[in-house]
Amino acid sequence: MILGIDHILIAVEDLAKAMEVYRRLGFQVLVGGEHPQVGTHNALVPLADGSYLELIGVKKPELAQQFPFGRQVLEALARPNRLVGFALECADVHGDVQAIRDRGLTITKAPPGGRVKPDGQQVSWRTAHPENPRLPFLIQDTTPRQLRVPPSPDGLNGSTQVGWVEIGAADLHPAITAYTQLFGERPVDGRFALQRGTIRLSPSFSGDGVQMAALLVQDVAALAAAWQAGDLRFYDENIRGMGRVLVPQDTGGARLSFCQAR
Repeated sequence: MILGIDHILIAVEDLAKAMEVYRRLGFQVLVGGEHPQVGTHNALVPLADGSYLELIGVKKPELAQQFPFGRQVLEALARPNRLVGFALECADVHGDVQAIRDRGLTITKAPPGGRVKPDGQQVSWRTAHPENPRLPFLIQDTTPRQLRVPPSPDGLNGSTQVGWVEIGAADLHPAITAYTQLFGERPVDGRFALQRGTIRLSPSFSGDGVQMAALLVQDVAALAAAWQAGDLRFYDENIRGMGRVLVPQDTGGARLSFCQAR
């Protein structure tokens, strides 16, 4: 069973600088560790609903280039929008993969993955990846989830949750078909509502894939005041159907919107 959005990946050129960018926004940022098999390393921005933002950098480009995931990160670094993609948490990766295949979507289970935390502790998981790299991948923890996603009640983390990811597609019909095969149900008004977060499909003339991620905060007015006091640059606008929306200008290249939780 697919539970919801697990994490959103943001490619960064310099991990240490990116961590500071997100701390300035008000988040607590945790050092993640290294993915020695792929040549990448990361930091985490845990959110109140158990999801997180993953800041991911490349330590060894020649190694990353050998793997589909590493190539995706490198490709994102070459784009203005640094959103690499996102992952879906599932409760039974083997059963979910079989169900997805039965619905006609090609998806492959990957070898066990993992990373080494700064304290030397090993974190591990299983993933499955659709043939279409624009679709999200599935992830299931094989070590306790809190090792991979530590709770973070401090700062903005404790009052922020994932709202939705906006998926752009030049041709919506095949995108709707693929996501319907992935989830086993059709969208309602172009949306797939999950236990954690929502997937929204919309026409795009700037390429297929994740266009924007929206985060929900408890008090958007207080956040705006905090950013003003910290001299952070951001757009502040009211959007029909969304209310007041804050769009920070410095997110390391990721298109993020902060909206009022309802």
